[in-house]
Amino acid sequence: MVVFRNTETQLEEAREQASVTCSSRTACDQIWNRTRLYVQLNSRTRISRLNDSVIETAAPHESGIAYFWAMRTTDDSGTTTVRIKGMCRGMYASNGDPAWTYGTCAEQIRRVEMSFRGVVGDLQ
Repeated sequence: MVVFRNTETQLEEAREQASVTCSSRTACDQIWNRTRLYVQLNSRTRISRLNDSVIETAAPHESGIAYFWAMRTTDDSGTTTVRIKGMCRGMYASNGDPAWTYGTCAEQIRRVEMSFRGVVGDLQ
């Protein structure tokens, strides 16, 4: 269980890194387009929903394959945040413990989330 807790901590750190901010419409649109491409390149399933605020890929039929979604939100100050998040069918057991695909899933998600900001970049 120590490995599980350490990996969960690493996933939480990756989620914190998996966002970018922007304030101009042009910069935000560029980031959103880069995000769409990033999701396409890192998901083994196709994009099932795409609009100005959500990019979502289809859930895979088999376990152990990460799929991703991104969300674009703007706060009252006009700052837009784009976040990406990975999910994986079969990663957790029904009681919340790690399932047999946990290690593979966690690594896929962590890698994509940790690289997001560096690839997509902040544009102000």
